[in-house]
Amino acid sequence: LKEMVEASREKVNNSDNFLQALISREELMSTGFGFGIAYPHAKTPDIDEFFITIGISKAGIDWKSFDQKDAQLIFMIGGPDGQQDIYLKLLAGLSSFLKNSQLHDQLTNFCEDIDSFYQFIVKNLNQ
Repeated sequence: LKEMVEASREKVNNSDNFLQALISREELMSTGFGFGIAYPHAKTPDIDEFFITIGISKAGIDWKSFDQKDAQLIFMIGGPDGQQDIYLKLLAGLSSFLKNSQLHDQLTNFCEDIDSFYQFIVKNLNQ
């Protein structure tokens, strides 16, 4: 998470607060989606607009997912306080996208090639 927050520093006014919000959210319940995917998320007043940062771990990270699979793809979501409707729609949209079982294997296959991974995400999110 720390690396992803650092990579998102241009979107976050206070990285330490955002990192702590993510950690606190994980302590409530893992955001490990399963199928090698996790989507940590948090809202803080230190963020002006919603963003998603995508992380790839070839080795995988134990994210306490229901299926016990290590997360290789991490979709970190940050957003501003006070915009719960947009936040819930974003989470629901990402969850719906990730529930497509045909995409799981394809997504993890792209861990080696970031350009192909990006094109695949853009193509499938726009359908």
